[in-house]
Amino acid sequence: MEIPYVLMQVVLFMLIAYPMIGYAWTAAKFFWFMYTMFCTLLCFVYMGMVVVSFTPNIQFASVLSSMFYTLQNLMSGFIVPAPVSEPI
Repeated sequence: MEIPYVLMQVVLFMLIAYPMIGYAWTAAKFFWFMYTMFCTLLCFVYMGMVVVSFTPNIQFASVLSSMFYTLQNLMSGFIVPAPVSEPI
């Protein structure tokens, strides 16, 4: 049910964002990035459906979703540690 909706979002995102990012215009890189974005958005949509179906109220769902987002950011490389300075 969600696949056509997410595919439409990814195509729209790719048409706008890919030229602005400045990646190389090769078909392999374009479709690889499109596949990555498609899988990422599907992961978020399905994770949201799981949280909604397992939680009894919106307060618990908010806490659980923030935990999921934190774990995903930790594992995806968005939180980059500061460089370690060497002692003088």
